[in-house]
Amino acid sequence: MEERKTRGAVGVGLLWGVIGGVLGFLVSLLGSLAGMVAAGFVGVSVGRRAAAAEKGRWAGALAGLVGGAVAAPVVVLGASAGALISARAVDTDRISGELSGMLGSDITSDETWRLILLAVAFAAVLQVVILVGAATAAGAWTTRK
Repeated sequence: MEERKTRGAVGVGLLWGVIGGVLGFLVSLLGSLAGMVAAGFVGVSVGRRAAAAEKGRWAGALAGLVGGAVAAPVVVLGASAGALISARAVDTDRISGELSGMLGSDITSDETWRLILLAVAFAAVLQVVILVGAATAAGAWTTRK
């Protein structure tokens, strides 16, 4: 008799989280906005696939949560790397000149770079929230009767 190996919600979530994380990383190299869009799609996909493999009342939500938590750092890393590469390609002196003109005060290129890093960090937090939330919700929705 062949024994069928079953995995729990955590194992399934880990597997689909890694797959979704790698795919999300490749897409999110285009930058933070692409990372947010990819986070939504990857989150829903990971949550659905992980929940479909494991049945139970809370198994879908748990599998989606684990999958989203595994995929999130990889997707955020790709989006942050893409955003920082793009920001380095643009001259910070030029950006600081534009910001100084818009705000009516002198902004140095160092302050501009700090603002860019702050924006990338804020986008990273939003991506994590979107991905983990979408994966958990999709996992719970999939197992809903």
